[in-house]
Parts: sequence; structure tokens; C-alpha cells
Amino acid sequence: MLKAISTTVKSYPIAPILVALFTVFSLFSPFFLTSGNIEAMLAANSVVLIASVGMTFVFLMGGIDLSISTVISASAVISGLVMAATESVFLGGLTAIGVGLGFGLINGLLIGGLGLTPFITTMATQLIARGIAFVLSQGIAVQGTPYSLMDFGFVTVFGVPAVTWVGLLVVVLCVLLLSQTQWGRHVMLIGSNRNAAHFSGINVKLTEISVYSLSGLLAGIAGFISISNLGNAIPGVGDTLLLLIIGAVVLGGTTMDGGEGSITRTVLGIGLLSVLISGLNLIGIPFYDQLIIQGLLIFMGTWLAMKLSSRRH
Repeated sequence: MLKAISTTVKSYPIAPILVALFTVFSLFSPFFLTSGNIEAMLAANSVVLIASVGMTFVFLMGGIDLSISTVISASAVISGLVMAATESVFLGGLTAIGVGLGFGLINGLLIGGLGLTPFITTMATQLIARGIAFVLSQGIAVQGTPYSLMDFGFVTVFGVPAVTWVGLLVVVLCVLLLSQTQWGRHVMLIGSNRNAAHFSGINVKLTEISVYSLSGLLAGIAGFISISNLGNAIPGVGDTLLLLIIGAVVLGGTTMDGGEGSITRTVLGIGLLSVLISGLNLIGIPFYDQLIIQGLLIFMGTWLAMKLSSRRH
């Protein structure tokens, strides 16, 4: 039993912190463990969960995708406009996925195909996606979301919001993709040692293109889910999400150097941030004080990831 706990802590160093925070907030706030608050936490973080999975793949390969948050916005706006015109949730979903995949493919071709720097490239597409979202929406929420999609945002299954089930399905599929496929092993090897991956016969460029495409596709799904959460397509929906997405991945213990981390760790990172934000709000901690605490936790997560990586190597 003790050995199993020790192994879990070594693999998931923030797990004890998550349990401790959950316990503390449960004791200090009578509202923390209510079903309403738990459902609210799960629903509010469904968009971040899906996008963070995409960012995890990028980090594992040693890259970064700064455009992921504004691709969420662009996907939501264009999907919202299509649904307003056609009243079709199906076409809206396909549009969101297509927009996200398109931006991801552009990033992949520029980075993997042409060898441009990921930071600069995705910063440029970040600006383009944000501009498109605001130009097409004229800076206001896109009205005309079908009622069926809005209702979906309030549906719960076994006490868990339906939008969260979508996020969990994405997590399960991506865990299998990373751990059970040759492609997933290639992603990890490229992140660990790019030259070794190249000399072992892996098509590094094509893998990079596919990883950024997957990141964009998941951002598109996240954008579509955001419409269900908010009731309308909001052009600035992704503006505040980038730091949360990166923070969740880093806090979970996935390093930006590549080759170290997992999707499961990212899920724990999201859980920790979600519990922290909800708990601090309930006990009345001011917003800017919360930012300081979140920053300190991200420092801690980065340090734990570095220690864990050094022990394994």
C-alpha cells in the first residue's frame, strides 16, 4: 500500500497538493462540496481541459502553441455564424473543427515544413485568429445559437455536465493515441532527442505537422463547446485562457523541453487550478491575490517537473 502511494506521488507529484487543497477548502467553505459548485467547476473547465490536451502534445514534442486560445475564439465565432445562418448544430460543429484544424495545419506547415520558430509562428497566427474573430463578429457576441446546443450546456449525466463528458472522451482517446500508437512514441522520442528521432528513421517534419494540426483540431472542439457553455459565440472567449492552458500543463509536470510528461498529469493540473480558483473565490480572496497564488503554484509545478525529470535521467 505504502509502495503504491509512493509510486503515485513520484509519477504525479502534484496529486498530494490537489488532495490537500480539496480538503482545506472543504473545511473552510460549506459551499465547496455542494453539487452545484462541483458541477460548476467541471463545466467551467471543459474548454480548458480539451485545449490543454492539445497543448500537452505540443509540449511533449518540445514546441509551443501560443495561438491555441485565439483559435478557440475564431472557431467559436465562425461556427456561431454558420449556425445562425443554417440553424444546424451539425454544420456548426464541423465548421469549428475545420477552422481549428486549418489553423493547426498552417502552424504545422510553417514550423514543421518550413522550419520557422514555434514561438514566433504561433504568436503570428494568434494575432490573425484574434483579428478574424473580432472582424467577423464586429466585436460582439454572435446571436442565433440553436436551442439544442444551449440546452446541452445544462445537461448532466450521472451528476457530471455533458460538456465535461466530451472533455473526458477527448482525454481518453488522446491518452490511447499517445500511449498505444507508434505515432505517440514518435512524438515522445522527438521531444526527448530530436536528432536521435531523425536518425532512427522518424519523419520529424510530418510528425510536427500532425501534432500542431491535432492541437488546432482540439482548439476547434473547445471553441464549439464554449458556445454551449456560454450560450453564444463570444469573440474574446479565448483571451484569458492561454495562461490557464499553459499553467495547467506545466503545473501538471509536463516540461516545455519535450519528452517528459503525460496527459494524465495535465488533467491533474487542471483539477488543481480549478479547485484553487473555486476555493479562493468561495473564501473571499481578492482576484489579484489569487493571481499571485496561481503564479507561485506554477513555479512549484515547474520545479517538481524538473526534479522528476532529473531523477529519471
